[in-house]
Amino acid sequence: MDSMRRSSVGLLIGLLLIRFNWCSVVGGEGAGEVGVAFPVVVSTWPFREAVRAAWRVVSASEGGGSAIDAVVAGCSACEELRCDGTVGPGGSPDENGETTLDALVMNGATMEIGAVAAMRYVKDGIKAAKLVLEHSEHTLLVGEKATAFAISMGLPGPTNLSSSASIEKWEKWRQNYCQPNFWKNVVPVGKCGPYHPINLSSVEVEDSVKNGVEGSQGGLCQGYYESDNFLEPIKSHLKIVNRHNHDTISMAVIDKMGHIAVGTSTNGATFKIPGRVGDGPIPGSSSYGDDEVGACGATGDGDIMMRFLPCYQVVESMRQGMDPRDAAKDAISRIARKYPDFIGAVFAVNKEGVHAGACHGWTFQYSVRNSSMQDVKVITVYP
Repeated sequence: MDSMRRSSVGLLIGLLLIRFNWCSVVGGEGAGEVGVAFPVVVSTWPFREAVRAAWRVVSASEGGGSAIDAVVAGCSACEELRCDGTVGPGGSPDENGETTLDALVMNGATMEIGAVAAMRYVKDGIKAAKLVLEHSEHTLLVGEKATAFAISMGLPGPTNLSSSASIEKWEKWRQNYCQPNFWKNVVPVGKCGPYHPINLSSVEVEDSVKNGVEGSQGGLCQGYYESDNFLEPIKSHLKIVNRHNHDTISMAVIDKMGHIAVGTSTNGATFKIPGRVGDGPIPGSSSYGDDEVGACGATGDGDIMMRFLPCYQVVESMRQGMDPRDAAKDAISRIARKYPDFIGAVFAVNKEGVHAGACHGWTFQYSVRNSSMQDVKVITVYP
């Protein structure tokens, strides 16, 4: 009997170790290594220093930090490094030359979320989002009121979020007649606006706008009035969306206890219309996580992707039994069927730490670290 009891106890301990430390998986195309070990950190793009920062927190020898704290540390590192110029202060100016921040953090154990959007004058986007989560019953604060909240909670500010690089980029864009931009079905009064809508059914409106522009600008904008393109919808945003101006850090962490957290930080689309909020602070779009299932992070054309909540879709697909690779591909394909020209990507990681990615319109990379690795590994995913 004693030997049977010892065997039973040994089996139980072994099962617990498998659940909380080592989970063997079969890695398919775009998936991770076979020996997955908790904790796990996954991030969009080759943001190695961000993953290392999160790893230092979550893998600490004495118990390890929480998944939430690790996500905040990782995203904060990317904000400080200004990853690709599209995370944190000092990049991605809007049409007025100003940089604003969007960020989100989510606790996969409680499903609590804190987020800020179009936040001005505070450089710590992800920390502000965590303060919303910890010190309010709300999910999302926006604009100058988000700024006031963050400063009242102790974050430094007000701070100018522009940099010499972002201002130089904005000035060159202005010199290029503010092209490309995110307007459509409009005509400008002046080389950079203001813009007026084109009424496709009214010749009177067409003549009025045309005469107004010619009277104030002479021949400067005559190119807009060629018979072949005057009423053609402007879709210049398709020319502006690429890796280095639609970048986001989205990160997922599974800590030693198997708890999941996700976070996102971005300074948005370059030359966005002031007031624009992308998918970064939108739960289920840029990121989503649930302890019972797994997590997802996204990057790309947020104006398109947020219409589909791809990360919510990924997590729910995994809940229904899909593996991470199929769940990621399914979420991206749903967008591509409606918007074949969009660019974007997601990574998926289930609660056992199995990870995969999918993309459309570009080659995507994501970064991973777990206890079986000596350092961060970058996974490349092809469309």
